[in-house]
Amino acid sequence: MIGRVAGSAALAVALAAGSTGAAVHAAPKGKPKWRAQQGPGPRLVGSLNQVEFAGDQHGWAAGVEGPDNDLALWKWNGGKWKRAKAGWRFAPAGLAVSGPKKAWLTGVTLSAAHALHYNGRKWREVAFPGPGAPVDLAAAPDGTAVSVARHVFDGVNTVQRWKDGRWRPMKVPLPSGASLATVAVASKKDIWLGGGRRVGEDEVEPLLMRWNGRSWKRIALKGAADKAVTKIIADGDGKAWALRGSTETTLLRWDGERVRERRLPGGVGALTLTHDGAGGVWVLPYSRSDAKAAPYLLWSKGRWKSFTGPRRNGVVGLGDLDLIPGTSRVVSVGGLQQKEPKERKFPMLEMFS
Repeated sequence: MIGRVAGSAALAVALAAGSTGAAVHAAPKGKPKWRAQQGPGPRLVGSLNQVEFAGDQHGWAAGVEGPDNDLALWKWNGGKWKRAKAGWRFAPAGLAVSGPKKAWLTGVTLSAAHALHYNGRKWREVAFPGPGAPVDLAAAPDGTAVSVARHVFDGVNTVQRWKDGRWRPMKVPLPSGASLATVAVASKKDIWLGGGRRVGEDEVEPLLMRWNGRSWKRIALKGAADKAVTKIIADGDGKAWALRGSTETTLLRWDGERVRERRLPGGVGALTLTHDGAGGVWVLPYSRSDAKAAPYLLWSKGRWKSFTGPRRNGVVGLGDLDLIPGTSRVVSVGGLQQKEPKERKFPMLEMFS
């Protein structure tokens, strides 16, 4: 499966993920479940690895598609997905949407970093100053957008904030040996950074930091030292959820005073997470290499629940998921590997409704 990745590895991973994706205003009758969704036509080979919503009628999905692996940009209008004109050729690494007229996308090729901005009418390319390759990207409803990047060879981290139509450096007192992996933004006074910090030859301790509008504060995390923070989502009131560790992943909850940590069922690893609209979170675990249906985990009311997506005619590989704000509907995206009549991968979308 694919995820939010950066550097030259992003290109190979993003090209590897596949299907189908649209929702309707009224939830289908019956018990909520994961359902296959229809994407825009014509159907092209490729995959999706990013999806973000700013509301029931405003969302974007991104990936690559077509014989030349062109950038895929799909727009959600509240009833179906439509392709947007792109014209670029790079693998997406981060996508953020704060409203109908504000969206950002970052990505990489083998030799360069890329950044796009959407102003409500069209996407345009903007400078990505770096240094380093984009790692993650997040935005809040108030228009605050933050990108993190990392230079693969010299280990330099870059945190940038969107201001006055361009990306500008943001000063962050990162500890020595830090390696950023994720960013979350609830507002201009509630920004989160996560990753790890190398403290020995083969030892990495987790790193979780928050900006409260005045200063940065590092939140202490206990437990296994080799489990870096891989993904954060913010609640908007100084609280946040996070994933820690790519294998045997744990779910972290910061309630403003302390951290609570829980292992995922079966000791599985997970890629990303999103809110469920009711105080819990959906987690996207890694699936088996031969999985014909996508696995999902829901942490709700103090316990785990397991779900399975619809059975597919091929091997599924999901890469991202996001809650549609104001609803309990969640959309996941990825790729479907099919072998008939020949081995190909297609973009895939599923919705919990």
